[in-house]
Amino acid sequence: METKLNRHSTERLTKKDIPFLLGLIVIGLVLFLLYTWSMPLIDPDEPRYASTASDMVLNNNLIIPHFNGAPRINKPPLFYWAIAISYKIFGISEFSARLPSALAAIGTVLIVYLWGKQLEDRKNGFWAGVMLMVSPLFFFISRLCITDMLLTFFVCASLYLFFIEYTEANKNNLRRLFLYFLLSMVFLVKGPVGILLFILITMGFLLWIRDFQSIRRLWYLPGFLLFLGIICAWGIPFWLSLGKEQIFTLLSQEMSGRFVRGYAHPQPFYYYLPVFFMGFFPWSLFIFIPFIHTLKQRRSMPSEEKRQVYFFCSWVILTVTFFSLSHSKLMTYILPVSPSIALLTTLLSRWEIKGNLGKKCLWILWITLFGTSTIPLMLIFATPKWAPTMRGLSTIHMVIPIIILFAGTIVALYAFFMSRRFLQIIKVLCFTNCLVLGITMAYSVKYLGAFRSTKDIVEHCLSDKKNYMLFSYGKTKPSLVFYSGKNVLEIEADTRLEKLISDQACSRYVVMSIHDYQKKQEWIHKEKLHAVYQTNTHVILENTL
Repeated sequence: METKLNRHSTERLTKKDIPFLLGLIVIGLVLFLLYTWSMPLIDPDEPRYASTASDMVLNNNLIIPHFNGAPRINKPPLFYWAIAISYKIFGISEFSARLPSALAAIGTVLIVYLWGKQLEDRKNGFWAGVMLMVSPLFFFISRLCITDMLLTFFVCASLYLFFIEYTEANKNNLRRLFLYFLLSMVFLVKGPVGILLFILITMGFLLWIRDFQSIRRLWYLPGFLLFLGIICAWGIPFWLSLGKEQIFTLLSQEMSGRFVRGYAHPQPFYYYLPVFFMGFFPWSLFIFIPFIHTLKQRRSMPSEEKRQVYFFCSWVILTVTFFSLSHSKLMTYILPVSPSIALLTTLLSRWEIKGNLGKKCLWILWITLFGTSTIPLMLIFATPKWAPTMRGLSTIHMVIPIIILFAGTIVALYAFFMSRRFLQIIKVLCFTNCLVLGITMAYSVKYLGAFRSTKDIVEHCLSDKKNYMLFSYGKTKPSLVFYSGKNVLEIEADTRLEKLISDQACSRYVVMSIHDYQKKQEWIHKEKLHAVYQTNTHVILENTL
């Protein structure tokens, strides 16, 4: 039987790690990439990132991202660069656009394996990685072309390197230098937000354990110069191209505008409570047990174990609090918390094996298991009321995954009753989540893209046409830009098309939502437009001037 590794040996990979690492990589490739080539890019974010990276490749402009003919400067360029590299290798497609997120997800899972191995052994590290993979929010974002997964990877890698450097007796300047390199990558993915999150977690942890001397050790001048040099290598050409006024406006908009005023995606403070609960189900139900156990055993807990638990607790609490304080909220924002949830839940297995979990915590664990089994039952009865049958998904499509989830929770209860091992619960629930998420994704591949993308319209009406102008009534759908490969002009009800058309010989097409098409019939007749193709959500019209 494998014995617990000391913390110095966990940094070194051996032949024994290869089966676990290969297993996680293969599972990750299947879960995160299967059918990604079949589902159209989902409006609004996916095609916006994909089209911006496409513009970089086609126009060879890696400094200033452009979307729909205009500079897109609200995000640094690293994610666009990653997609552009994927385009260069595999060509411009949905698969290529989503590949960087999938690879970042696999990288995050491997870091969690290394961390879990350090906490206990290889087996627990492996299951910590699987738990992360089958967390619903992590699973779905790994399959999307958005920045959050790449940010999560670099934040997780930075925190892992910080924790290794903090717990090791022998400090390593090369390791500290690499930490600052990772932080520069965090900045180039999403700007100052990722750096602030790293500082908040590490400083909060050090203040919690009252290790004030280590706060000063965070500073490393060569590392900071490397950090500054990497950012300036892109930032200076970017600055010279745009000018300081536009950059200052951008920084003000992205920092104070999003965080303080919430000009984009404003949500109430409690927004992330249901997101946390459902996004990391079922591990979100168990996460408070380590908090209770830590508070109860804080005086008798070994110092090394206390540092581990306090660090993960700081990671969870401060990340959720940080994004909850922001007025601008999206469910994807809290993805960087996901590795800490998997690692904290894994600790329950170690405490339960050692017999120091305590009777109260065991009773709470039993109650949580019973609660987990009741949630699918409630969903079964609630599903008929909100299942989107009008969008192609029948009630049975929604009920089947829920029934599987219910069966899995019952099996987990039985497995724990028979073995009294929390690891058995993890194995059963991981397998159950994998089935549920796989079936859900198979359904959504068929239906979701049709209702959140204009790919069908472009392929049906415009794929064989060259000389045409494309208009969007109302806000432009980014998928229209990506799939047409053209700049799309926005128009409103008072727009006269002939004033926008310079070449009378080219065809003119207008894309509208079904709702606008039904309401604006008078304007449509006035502009001599007629429908040429219609989907469940959009209609494309041709101008007959």
